[in-house]
Amino acid sequence: MPHNDKARIGLFGGTFNPIHNGHIKMAEAARKQFKLKCVYFIPCGIPPHRAKDLYPAGLRYKLVAGTVKNKKYFKVLDIEVRKKKPCYTIDTVKELIKRSKETLYFLIGADEFENLKTWKSPDKLAKMVTFMVLPRPEEKVKIPKIKGLKWHMVHAKPINISSTEIRKKIKEKKSIKDLVPSQLLFSYQELSV
Repeated sequence: MPHNDKARIGLFGGTFNPIHNGHIKMAEAARKQFKLKCVYFIPCGIPPHRAKDLYPAGLRYKLVAGTVKNKKYFKVLDIEVRKKKPCYTIDTVKELIKRSKETLYFLIGADEFENLKTWKSPDKLAKMVTFMVLPRPEEKVKIPKIKGLKWHMVHAKPINISSTEIRKKIKEKKSIKDLVPSQLLFSYQELSV
């Protein structure tokens, strides 16, 4: 891990459709391992790739905000939710670089990391951030061939929770009590309406 005098900030983008305990545990593992000053959760408003069963951006943002509000090292940014057009990570990172002098680390799931070449301007993005790859159960990471790519694996036990599974349980009116933050269970009921 590179050492410098700048504070390190973690960026955790995604649809968070919806956010769950796995997101929080992985973000905490990355924060500790990389000695991050803070992790910014950045819910996507309109994803560039079509997302299946996407809950409204305002509701997803509300759930993320409620999840991180009492966590000292976590914050939520509405930088993408406010936009009325598809959001690309490179544009968000450029905007955040203008605002701050910190070194940026980007949390990314192993599956998305493998698809990084399909993102907008992956070569430019690779020069702007260091990727922190979040492990998935029984998954070996395939490293994308991108010039100048900097990445580290987050050393944490993979958590077998998915937003897809939660959406399915909500539709079927099954309990999600152990999968999502307990203080927000009531808010998650809005998702089934």
